[in-house]
Amino acid sequence: MFVQMPLKIGLRDDACFETFVTEQESLAVALNSLQSALKQPKGNAFYLFAESGAGKTHLLQAACRYVTEKGQASVYLPMNDSSLPLIPDVLIGLERTPLVCLDDMEHIIGNAKWELALANLLTKSSVQGHNVILAGEKSVVDWSLATPELTKALMNVLPIKLSALNEKDEIIMALQRHAKRLGFELPVEVGNYLIKQFSNDLQELLAVLQMLEQATLVEKRRLTLPFVKKVLGHS
Repeated sequence: MFVQMPLKIGLRDDACFETFVTEQESLAVALNSLQSALKQPKGNAFYLFAESGAGKTHLLQAACRYVTEKGQASVYLPMNDSSLPLIPDVLIGLERTPLVCLDDMEHIIGNAKWELALANLLTKSSVQGHNVILAGEKSVVDWSLATPELTKALMNVLPIKLSALNEKDEIIMALQRHAKRLGFELPVEVGNYLIKQFSNDLQELLAVLQMLEQATLVEKRRLTLPFVKKVLGHS
């Protein structure tokens, strides 16, 4: 049921709503609205925007996974992927899909043909009662739009501003949720150690976490601090 165009684009295994962490009440409320819209589609459209690393792609793919698990079709397209033969015509007919997620919008905004295709998709999806989620780095008000058609269509798109995790406790919570989904527990002391040894960049830490997961499977060990130090070669 998972339709991907024009080529197969795999969803990340960790991309789900359960592994997304935010302590901001306003953002939590907005994301609850988004999930409610996925449960009962009524032709809603959302725009997630933030700097790189805030979780935009994670949420787009989490939305696709959510509707796919409900037995409905979805499309995820990263507009900055140069390996894909992306042209405006790929959006034609996508309004028939219950959920369309378009990532990296800044790569097509300002191009009249893309803007017309996007405006058409937003309008027709709304009529069909299907959802569209867009994502990019800039606020819509900062877009240099080339067409009045898209300006009009964007009036019905709900913007949701994300922010990267900065607090150590939030980052550790996110790591723990990812670890739990992978099937093991991550003690707080291990989370603190990983942040100290590497960085507070969640994507970098998740790459380390996947390596540690493999080590726990190979050696059939729990993820303790001494074991982590051994695996990473740190004293």
